[in-house]
Amino acid sequence: MMIPFILPTLTAIENEILKEKSAVQNFPKVIDFPFSENYKTLVTQIKTTEISSETILYNSVDAVNENKEFNLPEYWCFAGNGQGDRWFLDRDQKVFFYDHDDEGKLKPMHINFEEWLQMAFIIRQLDDCFDQYDHITEPVRQEFYKALNTIHPTLSDMYPFTL
Repeated sequence: MMIPFILPTLTAIENEILKEKSAVQNFPKVIDFPFSENYKTLVTQIKTTEISSETILYNSVDAVNENKEFNLPEYWCFAGNGQGDRWFLDRDQKVFFYDHDDEGKLKPMHINFEEWLQMAFIIRQLDDCFDQYDHITEPVRQEFYKALNTIHPTLSDMYPFTL
């Protein structure tokens, strides 16, 4: 069983996420955070979307509500995974992972939002593989890590979940 992981283009990702557009909901004017245009454009047009088992992208309204929970003005919570972990952006558009079991430390992922989206879609492919075969073989694990490393050379080392 060999699964080739395919790194989707940002256009393909956006088309997939925007399939079910909802009414545009802008961020409140009082929010002073330097969002990337891609991020802002995407999350103001969607419902909160589960991309993969580890990546639930919040729409703008849900993101605003999530961020009320955290007193982290230098960071913006933009996604979660349904198990209490969160994904954050810093003011330089870099992604951080928040493990709720790890005393709330933010772990740098060394990727930006667009690369996070690509990672989310690679994880989705891994989920599909797991759903189909009920386990992940070593060759598939290696291919998955190789795919992550095409996004960023150390992403497989930073990847916060065990396979």
